[in-house]
Amino acid sequence: MMPACATPGSGAGTQHAPRLPEPDYLLPLARKVLHERMERHGRDMPQLLLSVVLLQRDVAASTAARIANEPRVSRPPPADDFALNRALPERFFVLQEDLRQRAKAVAELTQTCVACHSAYLNP
Repeated sequence: MMPACATPGSGAGTQHAPRLPEPDYLLPLARKVLHERMERHGRDMPQLLLSVVLLQRDVAASTAARIANEPRVSRPPPADDFALNRALPERFFVLQEDLRQRAKAVAELTQTCVACHSAYLNP
């Protein structure tokens, strides 16, 4: 498991962003790969939101496209009992595809949001 995060007033020297606990059922390499992916998503989401609010159409579009086009973790082949991703539940793969589809929709939505903010500022 990851170390607990420091909280304000806890006496710990530095504060860290909140983190999910690591799933014990996954092999360390699988946890590492998924952890890196989730960290990228954590960095992308605030950037996506700010780019929409600040009318940065290109940044919003590229951030949403980056999320939508990220390489997916593939389902393990039926005959491969040693596949690294075999431990992942089927729901992971369903949600991964859902994320991809929704990120594509966000890319389209951000165009509308930026255009609306622009119309508000420059009628």
